[in-house]
Amino acid sequence: MIRILCNIYKQLLLGWIFLYSISGSVINFTEMYKNFRFIFSCVLVILILPYSANSQNTEKIIFNRNDSADDYYLAIPPLSGNIQGVQVLMSSFMPPESILSESKLQNVAYGNDLLTIVASLGPVLSADSAPVNRINLILRNVIERYSADTSRFALGALGYAGNIALRYTEMCYENPKQFPILPKAVFAMNCPVDLPGLVHWCENEIKKNYFPGNVADGKYILDALEKKYGSYAQHPEKYIQVSPFYKDGQFPGNEKFLSKVAVRLYYDTDIEWELKNHRNSYYDTYIPDGSEMIKRLLLEGNENAEFISSKQPGVRSNGMRTPFSWSLPDEVDCIQWIKHRLKIFDPQTYSPTYLLPVPEGWSVERFSLPPEFAKDINFKGVEDVRFAAGWGDVKSVEYWSYAFLWWTEGIPKVNTAILEKSLKSYYSGLISRNITPRKIPDSKLMTTIVSIHVAKTNAGDLETYSGTISMLDYMTQTPMVLNALIHVKNCPDNNHGFLFFEISPKPLADPVWQKLNKLYEGLDCVKP
Repeated sequence: MIRILCNIYKQLLLGWIFLYSISGSVINFTEMYKNFRFIFSCVLVILILPYSANSQNTEKIIFNRNDSADDYYLAIPPLSGNIQGVQVLMSSFMPPESILSESKLQNVAYGNDLLTIVASLGPVLSADSAPVNRINLILRNVIERYSADTSRFALGALGYAGNIALRYTEMCYENPKQFPILPKAVFAMNCPVDLPGLVHWCENEIKKNYFPGNVADGKYILDALEKKYGSYAQHPEKYIQVSPFYKDGQFPGNEKFLSKVAVRLYYDTDIEWELKNHRNSYYDTYIPDGSEMIKRLLLEGNENAEFISSKQPGVRSNGMRTPFSWSLPDEVDCIQWIKHRLKIFDPQTYSPTYLLPVPEGWSVERFSLPPEFAKDINFKGVEDVRFAAGWGDVKSVEYWSYAFLWWTEGIPKVNTAILEKSLKSYYSGLISRNITPRKIPDSKLMTTIVSIHVAKTNAGDLETYSGTISMLDYMTQTPMVLNALIHVKNCPDNNHGFLFFEISPKPLADPVWQKLNKLYEGLDCVKP
């Protein structure tokens, strides 16, 4: 009964907003935002709670105690607890809870090691100082609270907030020392990328005087922008400065700061529906400006700039058809795009560019660097493991014998101190994660000691190291010493490093090392 009543109330509320928008009156979004912020948030929380309680933990984080009613964001950590990257979803005029009822991006991110941050920028239309400072405050809070990797952020927003997200990203690259992150990806839905173009759109909608909602929006937007920047006719430079793109300006404009950023612009391109319902041609939508921006980014060499014609129409959760909708992206495709652009490892889709053989009977495991159990390791990339057939069998001669490749982003700095620190963190973390499930008592725990020294350089190596790892064997719960042979491989790939580790408790003269050495000999920097 409660769900039914809540659903009825939700439909009435959205219906009220819709009827008000088509009345022909000028909508004061700021007042509507203030008056209905609290009640709308409560309704949405009630609606969402039964679902989120069963699947996701949504945390409400207040980032400014001076205004706890407004200055908060919602955070949805991933199911795994292993935050590999952050997607920040932003709205304007509506509270953060509104996104949760309209988007499924946070649902897909939940199972893909992405922390989702949902935030409202308030009743704003452009990237002036207020929303920019607000985003900075939110992101700094996220970084501190969740120890988020500042190199793995993606921003996404709808409509006017999309305009702000794009310009904010440009500003990050224009003056990186003034901002907490450098977003690697940004996407926007039905976004007016050209603020002067938005002014002309408003003027045309008012002149056309067909769809009351667009006419009212046009009047409100022109009034709000004029109060902030003065009229466009008198102060065009102010509009151009805060716009992520200006199609009539000198090429390239502000969009040049997106040259290293993956950009997606989503639009509902069903022009038949626009003509029938709004009497809009393509020129009466935001589509031409969006496609022109992507074209210029491509001409500037950004091969990761994409114009996405939505596969499904823009439809809100109440069934209302509108291009201003979070339904435009294919959620699974969008999250996979974010993961790829943030270089988040996915073992299900990973396709190595190198060749590392799998001997018969051996098993494979792959995960990202640094691993979840040793996040202080200062390498980023992929760990590719090969376990000998008897690795987990205490009676086997191959017990604890295995090898792993660290395929790193960039060419890593390596020396004995770095290797000792990294391996100590690695094996200490590996033991710590096994204490509870294996019920290891405190009396059996011991300090992991790693000793690495420079060895004679093997053929094909830049450097070769050897050493020992004294640790607790968490499987038998007894002390153990692992021998290690480490190869820094000489590869022509200037974008990645290759560190290969051979590990076994057996002495180096034991036959098991012949298998490990043969595995290393089969490593090829480039897959044939």
